[in-house]
Amino acid sequence: MDFLNDAAQPTCPRCGVAMHPIAGADECRECGYRIEWPAAEHPGDGEGIIDFPG
Repeated sequence: MDFLNDAAQPTCPRCGVAMHPIAGADECRECGYRIEWPAAEHPGDGEGIIDFPG
């Protein structure tokens, strides 16, 4: 068991067990409760946002 990894993961709001990451979500190891994360969006060229060349 990796305690540092468990400390970085959110805890389940239903049962309090550390959740684990899956594609686009976190899932509880104990009860299966899922927190879906919205896809990240690039902010684009808006007010005060500058895209620097890579």
